[in-house]
Amino acid sequence: MKKIISLEKEYPLALEKATEAMLDGKVFIYPTDTVYGIGGNALDEEVCERIREMKKRDTKPFSIIVSDFSMLRKYCDVPEDRIRYLFTYLPGPYTFVLNKKEDIPACPGEKIGVRVPMHSFARKVAGNSGFPIIGTSANISGKEPVFSFKKISKALIKEVDFAIDGGDTYYRKESTVVDLVEMEIRREGAGEFSF
Repeated sequence: MKKIISLEKEYPLALEKATEAMLDGKVFIYPTDTVYGIGGNALDEEVCERIREMKKRDTKPFSIIVSDFSMLRKYCDVPEDRIRYLFTYLPGPYTFVLNKKEDIPACPGEKIGVRVPMHSFARKVAGNSGFPIIGTSANISGKEPVFSFKKISKALIKEVDFAIDGGDTYYRKESTVVDLVEMEIRREGAGEFSF
């Protein structure tokens, strides 16, 4: 299999391979609207562990990327009085922190960070496979996030099953993290937000 797939020139192949990877327990690098991510099936414990090892990361939870609101509500508890924030800001450059509905290997603990990115590729992969994608940045923990495929570590590309080159990300900035449980902004990022 090709190690690097161009999203611009080989979109159908990239979508097919990423969807298959989600079903086959593989790990891949992919673009979003904010940063490049290392992904795989967020429900697969072995995939989660492999990504932790690649990133040299402890048990801190990963966020997930879902295809749409119905997938988001499958895994997240959304209080009725907070739904309006999701409808207002998603899809977009935001990670919303919510309480979990069910156990997800990528996200130990009670809360979960969830994204519905503006970039449609990851949403389509989640939708086609039926699984949420691990949404962690394609870097070693503690290092700067990556906004351009050219800046991704060659060593990291060697470790994944394949990588999807989508050029530079749209925002060139991390997502804004909004905790809808505690009702606070945890990280200022690409998206402007107000309660």
